[in-house]
Amino acid sequence: MEAMNSQPAVDSGFTLLEVMMSIAILAVVSLASAMVMIPVVQAPNESREITRSTAYGRAILEELYSRSLEDLTNSEDGYLLSSNWPKKGAQIFGEDATFEELNDPTVPTVSIQVTDLESDPIEILVTLSWTGRDSGLVSREFWVVRTR
Repeated sequence: MEAMNSQPAVDSGFTLLEVMMSIAILAVVSLASAMVMIPVVQAPNESREITRSTAYGRAILEELYSRSLEDLTNSEDGYLLSSNWPKKGAQIFGEDATFEELNDPTVPTVSIQVTDLESDPIEILVTLSWTGRDSGLVSREFWVVRTR
């Protein structure tokens, strides 16, 4: 009968160098896949922000087109006077922004600029700006031209 050798085989298991190399390769592959995934995760946020601001812009433009020019420009309480401008969020004529809208930087701030209320045609610049979660400060401009 053969005698059993009690010493373990020399080449059983992995060396420390092999383990370290496999961890390094795994880290590089994980980092590369994470870098590819970041834009994929950010895209829905940007899309949601742009969709929301476009909806607010559309609501403001509809408001400007649906009102008579006299209602927009009269000197007592006309919509285009600075005291009546919708400043933030989903406001409409004569409303105040909610507390949540005022404190959320992703809700667009609305700015309406008119050079001359007496001109014909009257040119109205509607600017929406907000701070994107991933994209920083974003601004969109829309022009409205109304005639008397």
